[in-house]
Amino acid sequence: MFANGIENVSKVELTEIAIVAERSVGVNSGGMDQSASVLSLRGSALYVSFVPTLSARPVQFPSINPELTFLIAQSFVASEKHVTGPVCYSLRVVECSLAAAYLHALLNETKEPLPADSGSLGISLCGFHEAYFKKRNSSLPINEQLQELVEVAKSTFTEDEGYTRDEIAKVLGTTVPDLEQRYESTFPVSAEVFKLRQRALHVFSEALRVSKFIHLLENSSIYLSEGSSGSTESYNHRLGNLMNETQDSLETCTNAAALSSTSCAQLLRRRGVMGAD
Repeated sequence: MFANGIENVSKVELTEIAIVAERSVGVNSGGMDQSASVLSLRGSALYVSFVPTLSARPVQFPSINPELTFLIAQSFVASEKHVTGPVCYSLRVVECSLAAAYLHALLNETKEPLPADSGSLGISLCGFHEAYFKKRNSSLPINEQLQELVEVAKSTFTEDEGYTRDEIAKVLGTTVPDLEQRYESTFPVSAEVFKLRQRALHVFSEALRVSKFIHLLENSSIYLSEGSSGSTESYNHRLGNLMNETQDSLETCTNAAALSSTSCAQLLRRRGVMGAD
C-alpha cells in the first residue's frame, strides 16, 4: 500500500482490506483472523464485532492464582482452504446463511427476506437474531436471547443429517436454481445436504460462550471473591470450561476442528489443562 502512495491507513481499514483480499483468492472468509492480527493489544483479549460495522475493544485479564497462561501449539497440518473451500470453509458460510434465511421464513412468518447486513452473502444468523427479537418487541438480556435462540434452533432444525436444496427452497418460497444462484454462485460449494442445525447451534451457542467469557473477565471481582486462601482455581475452571465447550462444538457442529487439534486438546485436558480449544 505504501508503494502505491497510501501512507495513512487506520487499523480498521487495513483489516477490512485484508478481509476482501482473502476472499479474492476464492475463500468465503470472515474477518476474525484479520481482526485479531491487526487490532490486538499485548496482554488483553480482544472483543470483535462486525455489527453494525467492524469494531474491536481490548478486554483485560485479571490477576489470578494460578497465573493465566495461554499455550499456542503448531500442529504442522496444512489447511488448503482454497482447495477444500467448496466442502469445508465456504460451505459452512453458505450453510449459516441458509440457516438464517430458513429460520426467518419459518419463525418471523414473513415473505420478506432478511435485511441485508455485513455477512459475506448479505445475510447472517446475527441478522436473524436481531429480526427475531425485534418482531417480538423483546428486551431480554443478551444471554437470555442467545439461550432462547439455541432452543429455537434445536426445535426448528430436527434433521441431524441435513436438508436438501429442494427442502430449503420450499421453505424459502423459491426454486432450486434461484437458491443456487443466490447462495452458491459467488463461492461454489459441493454438497447434497446442508447442515443447518449444526451451524445454527454452533453460532448461537458460541456467541453465548463469548458473552459469558467477557462477563467473567470484566466482572472478575465478583467471582474471585468466592475463592479462599488466595486460590482462584474455581474461577480459572469457569474460563477453561467455556474454552472446552467451544472445542467440543467445533468438533460436533462445524467439523472445523482438525483431527490433529482435537487430539492435542484431548491430550492437554488429560494433563490437567483447564481449557483446550
